[in-house]
Amino acid sequence: MTQLELARDGIVSPEMKLVAQEEGLDPELIRQGVAEGTIVIPANTKHKLGSYCGIGKGLTTKVNANIGTSSDYSALDTELEKLRVAV
Repeated sequence: MTQLELARDGIVSPEMKLVAQEEGLDPELIRQGVAEGTIVIPANTKHKLGSYCGIGKGLTTKVNANIGTSSDYSALDTELEKLRVAV
């Protein structure tokens, strides 16, 4: 079953419990958010993770920044500026 299906059936999954613990919230609040579609827990069923991240209403803000250089593009100052802005 998916997280959405579990949540709509009133079941708090282990992943929802982990997100609740990470966010310092009640697992039932996470379940309700997933059931309503205001919280998502990105996960791939083919890759089990040790930790999960909740994204959505009432949760902490997450920032993702792609930082790095390659043989085709190497501008360290630009990458450091991306890091500064992201943080």
